[in-house]
Amino acid sequence: MDMKNFEQLIIGLVFGFAFPLLISLLAMLIWFYFSGNESYAPYTLIAGFSLGIIIDLFFLKRWIIRRYDLSLAFIIGLYLLYNIGIYGMFMGFPVINLLMGFVAGYYFGKRVKSKNITIEKQPGIIKRVSQFTALVMTLICVSSAFLALREKSIGITLQSMLGLNFEVTKVMIIGIILIGGISLITLEYIITWQTMKLSIKSAK
Repeated sequence: MDMKNFEQLIIGLVFGFAFPLLISLLAMLIWFYFSGNESYAPYTLIAGFSLGIIIDLFFLKRWIIRRYDLSLAFIIGLYLLYNIGIYGMFMGFPVINLLMGFVAGYYFGKRVKSKNITIEKQPGIIKRVSQFTALVMTLICVSSAFLALREKSIGITLQSMLGLNFEVTKVMIIGIILIGGISLITLEYIITWQTMKLSIKSAK
């Protein structure tokens, strides 16, 4: 399998999983608020996932072919969807969301190259994309901080998890949140920036 086919496969998987995931989540939300009957939950999930697959059957091939010409709103929507999915899957632990910086950097680097954007304009685009991924990470970190500070036993949990022999105070927790959050936001910016530059450089 050459690089082009491999790229199409990866992008196909990313695009193809999005709507089954989104509609499954929406279906489960509808079930939760309007039914709540546990016996219906599997059928609701299967129905939502199946509808997502049907959408893929009609549109996925076109999305793959036009992957670098799709609207920015569509791409941003996918980016936010996967960030929310990762955030929920890892129970509000934001470190894993750093991976989305690599995805954004790679995709937008290839997009810049496919549209033959001049070298003079590329730094500005790289900066804006990096700022956007950093902004999303900021929102994720704020959400995680809010959940952590609401948890009354967070200090005891951290003390037990890290094997500390001293009490973790509220001030310490706030310090960890601030330092960790700023580090993650900065790292997401750098990851996106560097990945996008490498993606542009390696594109043919």
